[in-house]
Amino acid sequence: MKSISRLLGGILCAGLVTGTAQADININGFASVGGGWYNGDTTGATYGGYDQHFAADPVNKLGLQFSSVVNDKITATGQLLAKGSKDYDIEAAWAYLSYAVNDDLDVRGGRLRAPFFPYSDFLDVGYAYPWITPPGDVYRFIFDTVEGVDLLYRAEHGDWYATYQAYFGRLTDETRLAGEDVDMDLENFSGVNVTLNRDWLTLRASYNRAKVTIGSPSDAADLLALLDAAGFAETAEKLEIDNEKAAFWGLGALVDYDDWLFNTEYTEIDQGNQSLLSSDKAWYAMIGKRIDEFTVHFTYSMQESDPDYDVLSGIPDGTALTSPPFPVAIPDLKETARSAISVGDTETMTLGVRYDFAEATSLKVEVSEIENNATDTDGTLVAFAIDTVF
Repeated sequence: MKSISRLLGGILCAGLVTGTAQADININGFASVGGGWYNGDTTGATYGGYDQHFAADPVNKLGLQFSSVVNDKITATGQLLAKGSKDYDIEAAWAYLSYAVNDDLDVRGGRLRAPFFPYSDFLDVGYAYPWITPPGDVYRFIFDTVEGVDLLYRAEHGDWYATYQAYFGRLTDETRLAGEDVDMDLENFSGVNVTLNRDWLTLRASYNRAKVTIGSPSDAADLLALLDAAGFAETAEKLEIDNEKAAFWGLGALVDYDDWLFNTEYTEIDQGNQSLLSSDKAWYAMIGKRIDEFTVHFTYSMQESDPDYDVLSGIPDGTALTSPPFPVAIPDLKETARSAISVGDTETMTLGVRYDFAEATSLKVEVSEIENNATDTDGTLVAFAIDTVF
């Protein structure tokens, strides 16, 4: 929490300085409250933080954004965010300075939003899109920020408005895997993206890459230790998420024509060498219709993993461990290691309604049918949210 204290102190100091300079600090905010239930076909099934009991944490959040024009070239921006899914701990989601080189080119430095998707810049602002949250099969990352610099260049090409972005940085933080907080380090975190807009059509392409190191949750760490103790140290080393080269690219098209909406995105993750994480691809398509204050929408999404189990070829089929000498008995070590490799084969169908019942405020209700093809299980998620901006 020391970093938050420093940020708050910086904001207060900025207020004193800008007060002296007779400048303004603009404050904007957003909030979401709601909850939901997940009814799976297996005992104790969960999805996205939901289970068979009512849960509000996956939805509830509050954010405040501060910005101040320091001078005719520099603007300071910060965003504090508290989310129920992170125990309402306050974090600095954004904290950067922007330098206007000219009317078309900005250089920014600090903590920025990682620009993977069309909705990345306002991913936490539920009021900004039709769903309660964007489709989880596609918006599946366990991190969404980068600490570094980027370039934003705006141009016009005939009737098209274009934004070009390139960034470079690093992210050292904690993330949550298998219900545990683990350390994460993304080195040489970089990418480029292009957004084209014309009337009712927005097109976007993005490419990103990094060297990824993520600590292993306790179950995975125990498995890697067993592999090492059983004489399969090379396999254990390959499975560790340690300096893995990973790349992500995505294409998107957003249509807002009269009262009709159509959104689609396609993404791929290339993990390079196989580890406990797998390469995958994912996409969604959403069609929606505005009817007065209501928006009705239907979304189909899917994620399909592409694990390379050849990484386990060094373990003979049917290898068993007994206890003692090993801490636990495992009848088939290769199959146990295979099941530990992340596989996310899911399909989701969501029917939702958004009701803009008051100024800058909406009520959303959704029902999602979720099939996990990797585990041959499925379930139904019912959720609602009230989103507002202020």
